Amino acid sequence: MTFAEKYEYLKETYASQADFSKVREDLAAQITLTDADCGGVFYVTVKKGKAEIAPYNYFDHTVSIRVDSGLLEELLQGKKNPVNEFLLGNVDAEGEASHALALIDALKLKKRGRKAPADREKRASAEV
Repeated sequence: MTFAEKYEYLKETYASQADFSKVREDLAAQITLTDADCGGVFYVTVKKGKAEIAPYNYFDHTVSIRVDSGLLEELLQGKKNPVNEFLLGNVDAEGEASHALALIDALKLKKRGRKAPADREKRASAEV
């Protein structure tokens, strides 16, 4: 998968269903995917509960996050704890850590209501 494909997938799967209204402070996160095959940079800004996401560098970011896209998805699905992964060295974050956690929380798939794409596919194949 290319970076453009991975970016669109992440944006469609997580950002389109995110609840940014809970984010109390304005933030700007630059996220660097460290994958060998689909590495790249995108940003997420949240101002007054409204988000903007684009596949570019954001030089005035409040937090910079470097993470593998697979681990990012596990964090967004609630399968992994972001603080633990940071302490284990699997996520590199510089800047306002509270902004990184607020962003993960806003983007995280909730256990009720929203399902991860893989869960939907498994359910659909089981019904056939």
